[in-house]
Amino acid sequence: MDAKSLSRSPMSTLTYFGRQRQNPSGFCNLFACSNNLPWRNHAQFSAGFVHMVLKDRRAQCKTFAFNIRKGVSAAETFSKEAIEQTIPGEVILQEVSILNATDYPAILADEASELIGNRVSLQLVSSSQVDPETGFGKRAGEASYINWSPFDGPIATDRHYEISFNWNSALGVPGAFLIKNMHSREFFLKSLTLDIPGQGKLRFQCNSWITPYDISKTDRIFFSNKSYLPEGTPEGLKKLREQNMVELRGNGKGERKIYDRIYDYDVYNDIGNPDSSPELLRPVLGGSNDFPYPRRCRTGRPPCKTDPKSESRTSAFFIPPDERFPHTDFTDFGAHIINAFANLIAPEITEGSESAFKTFEQIEELYVQGFQSPYNSPSKLLEHNKNPLQILKRILEAAKDNPLIDFVRPQVYEANENAWKSDIEYARQALAGLNPMTIQCLQAFPPSSSLDPNIYGPQKSSITEQHIEKFLEGLSVQHAVASKKLFILDYYDAYMLYAERINKVSEGSKTYGSRTLFFLTNEGVLKPVAIELCLPPTAEEAEAVRNVYTPAEVGTEEGALWLLAKAHARANDAGYHQLISHWLRTHAAMEPFIIATHRQLSTMHPMYKLLIPHYLDTMDINAAARQSLINAGGIIEQSFTPTKYSMEMSSKIYKDWKFNEQGLPADLLKRGMAIPDPTTPHGLRLMIEDYPFAVDGLEVWFAMKQWVSDYLSFYYKDDASMKRDQELQAWWSEIVNVGNGDLKDDLNRWYKMETKEEVVEAVTTIIWIGSAHHAAVNFGQYAYGGYMPNLPTMSRQLIPNKGSIEYTEMVGDLYAYFLKTVSTPFQATLVMAILEILAKHAKNERYVGQIDGSTLEWDDENGIAEAFKKFSSRLVQVEKNVSSRNNNPNLKNRLGPALVPYTLLYPSTTDLSRSGGLTGRGVPNSISI
Repeated sequence: MDAKSLSRSPMSTLTYFGRQRQNPSGFCNLFACSNNLPWRNHAQFSAGFVHMVLKDRRAQCKTFAFNIRKGVSAAETFSKEAIEQTIPGEVILQEVSILNATDYPAILADEASELIGNRVSLQLVSSSQVDPETGFGKRAGEASYINWSPFDGPIATDRHYEISFNWNSALGVPGAFLIKNMHSREFFLKSLTLDIPGQGKLRFQCNSWITPYDISKTDRIFFSNKSYLPEGTPEGLKKLREQNMVELRGNGKGERKIYDRIYDYDVYNDIGNPDSSPELLRPVLGGSNDFPYPRRCRTGRPPCKTDPKSESRTSAFFIPPDERFPHTDFTDFGAHIINAFANLIAPEITEGSESAFKTFEQIEELYVQGFQSPYNSPSKLLEHNKNPLQILKRILEAAKDNPLIDFVRPQVYEANENAWKSDIEYARQALAGLNPMTIQCLQAFPPSSSLDPNIYGPQKSSITEQHIEKFLEGLSVQHAVASKKLFILDYYDAYMLYAERINKVSEGSKTYGSRTLFFLTNEGVLKPVAIELCLPPTAEEAEAVRNVYTPAEVGTEEGALWLLAKAHARANDAGYHQLISHWLRTHAAMEPFIIATHRQLSTMHPMYKLLIPHYLDTMDINAAARQSLINAGGIIEQSFTPTKYSMEMSSKIYKDWKFNEQGLPADLLKRGMAIPDPTTPHGLRLMIEDYPFAVDGLEVWFAMKQWVSDYLSFYYKDDASMKRDQELQAWWSEIVNVGNGDLKDDLNRWYKMETKEEVVEAVTTIIWIGSAHHAAVNFGQYAYGGYMPNLPTMSRQLIPNKGSIEYTEMVGDLYAYFLKTVSTPFQATLVMAILEILAKHAKNERYVGQIDGSTLEWDDENGIAEAFKKFSSRLVQVEKNVSSRNNNPNLKNRLGPALVPYTLLYPSTTDLSRSGGLTGRGVPNSISI
């Protein structure tokens, strides 16, 4: 039949659009066209068209574009041609968390609910057909029920249920479903998969806790895996899209309950605990010029009785339930392990602790004996936890033989017990250790400060040319600066702000503002050439202290002073690493992005689907940190030099934080560690060619950036489409103006998000922060910090003045004096234990570039899965490159005297072992520990 004869049909007038072809039955729109199917079996029709022309016309095409003849209502023709279908499906859920898998009363309550008809129901929603009375997509006439059987199989693992839906083909394709939980407890819904007649599989990835209806008073909404920008949302889903986001925003009032799915912002007013002791009062971070800070998730707890500005503390901090993923192995519960450690194990360590290690053999004994604690296993921790609910018996049995804390010999100590004393190893760790993103190329000599000289003393450093020229291989200082061969770790400003207060607050903590200068030798390695330790003038000492130490032979007085100067500089580096490079720049910085994503981006938005894998467990671990690590009197304050000023110091650093400097290329340029060079593969030339963090990191960064660019290109065809995206613009505006509201007035800190180039750079930066940056500063913590002399976290006494009793003591027994200067046995043991927990990969770790389980499942009409495979392939090549570089003897900074290969940015995309542990390698998708 040709178009002319078809157009003479008494029922309709032919119109068509898009790509058409003529076939035996007429013209068809080829959108998503499948073969060998009669048109009656098709459930998806072209937008706005609802009637096939003649009953006996059949085609091997899915969608037709025919208008309805004037005078024949759409409802009439719809009802005549609609086909009742049965859509089979599968629901995957986890009935309980592993942490309450043996809550048998609740299991019986679920069964009782089933028996009396209180069941779990699902109802499909049309994506294209709108109910004129409600404005929402039309629903299937009846709900379908899960055939719940709580006693089938292990209940803390995936359960698969078959389900079927009655569906009228006139409703088009389902685009969403509603679920109602009439049971008495929540369960975790993972996915729904439908088998649409004539079209194949339609997936709904959910990953969400379903609260009982008696509590929530509302059905939950889930959308299919198809992605839509706001302007392309099918008519039947538009109101549901907005409703879902409104529910997640809440109204900013009241105390959050454990089941509330509300994402909102608050300041850090829950670090202190003044109701417990006046000594535990801490300033509010965020909301002021004095103490700016990124925002955290709001809990709404009542204020403290003794300080209305502080929020009262509880045993469990609220986070939205979907931020607690139901892992199936206890080792994956990083937040629970940290809290249990702080509450049960840490108090034990204080018993019998001496004021200082007497010998290095005492430190070695820690590795021989292992970590001794009756709670050092998952089973024992849970047995003594206040929560009476236990994990599965099979998990308990597996965990009993696997202590949480092993105290194995850390890498930096294992191969070479004396490597920590080496100047070359000390310098190498500035490039390939725990904190490789603070070293800067020195731009002018001498270095200078911006602090007020009337309060803190002279701004210019006291390091002179005479101090360092003998170490510069014949170069003058000015020539070394001009040749980009001098580098600096500058912790002067950060510590000088608090040095007087830290030194007064306790006899057990003493600090300096420090500067360490390094020289790049002709062999391509760094060596330290001077350390400056400074103190501000005080009421007791009118003159500021500016002491400069230079490398000297072991066994001399100058050599003793140099060893102690390195200890102080290392302690400053350890504190800056933990508080700034680690906590502030990854954990704290990421939380506003997570909150804004849930509040302003629909789960249908392609940006949401791109980012959500990089948020897994981050808010959970952040809440645990506020409870047990960074809180007043917590592990950080007990064992790091800044003590009670730790979080306050991080707030001062945040004042200078700029989002558009957090991506690796921008960060390297800012620190002078690279310069633009279009002739190089990445457009940057490194000032130190053998800079392991930067070399490996740039390969990971540009693999990520290419993936982000490819992905966004599927949805945004030009810059104008990004500007029109109301959700995208609202998301970014909220991140800047609310999530980081203290810095909102300086727009030079932020990308404008008006071009694809800016959006790609911003999104790559977010992914980088949550994955590679965090991996670089976290998973080597035990390798380098597990041997306390290599990276002491506490400095407890100042370097003695010549002629004093302490100086004589130092000269008489340097290493005994060194051990009295650094962390106590309690502090060292506490830090070693927590670093081992933090540095372990979970067994269920998902690394960047892994397809299985690490990403949302996309509807692949646009070839996104293929683009992701290319991303994975690039990361596999990075792995090969890292291994090759580590085996290159000419690259001396990759192993160093300690013989620790740099693998912290080895992606581990190919690691499917699910073994976890202290691997010292791997870039997970998210900040999950």
